[in-house]
Amino acid sequence: MTSTQDVYSTMSTAQVFTRVAAIALLVSAVDAVSGRVLQASPDPSLVLSLGATAWVAYRLAEAGQARLSFLAGVTMWAVYMAGFILWAWLLIGWNGSVPWHPRSTTWMIAVAAAAPIIAIGAQLAGTARAGRAGKPPETAQRA
Repeated sequence: MTSTQDVYSTMSTAQVFTRVAAIALLVSAVDAVSGRVLQASPDPSLVLSLGATAWVAYRLAEAGQARLSFLAGVTMWAVYMAGFILWAWLLIGWNGSVPWHPRSTTWMIAVAAAAPIIAIGAQLAGTARAGRAGKPPETAQRA
């Protein structure tokens, strides 16, 4: 079986962003549906959205694709949020759900500002981990 590190280091930029977008849409759909089924929290999960951002930035940096990791992490968050808004809109009326509105403008700005900060932190941690493992960061990007 191929390790995740081998898969990420051999994927092109287009493949990385295609997978990031697909995973973000899938996770946002799960979050939107579960919020409506359980009626526990109609808001998007900060753990899922920011955790996915950190995960993709860390894993790419660890695999030697540090140049892609920040942008891929922020893309993960942006697609996740757009997907969540789309799924929540499509689910209006199902199981008594109502349209999703952010708690406040300040809340949305704080969450949006946290995504790049978390992506940078995860990128730094992944790059440090790759350095300890003896793998130098990839300097050339694949198209």
